[in-house]
Amino acid sequence: MADSPETDDLTYSTAVAELDAILNELEDEALDVDVLASRVERASVLIRFCRGRITSAKTQVEQIVADLDALSHEPAASDDE
Repeated sequence: MADSPETDDLTYSTAVAELDAILNELEDEALDVDVLASRVERASVLIRFCRGRITSAKTQVEQIVADLDALSHEPAASDDE
């Protein structure tokens, strides 16, 4: 997943922290309605970013486990060689 200009400098943890801050804003009844749409849009970008990072990490972990599993099924090298 390629980062967009909106997420170029983000890490997963900073995105989650920003989402948490947006959630707190949205729970505030005093939130300006003019700001509401932009905050929800930003939350949508952050959620897509986080889902992409989770999917990427899952794929990497599955590949590592598959590689380790393949190694455990290879015949051991003989000391006679």
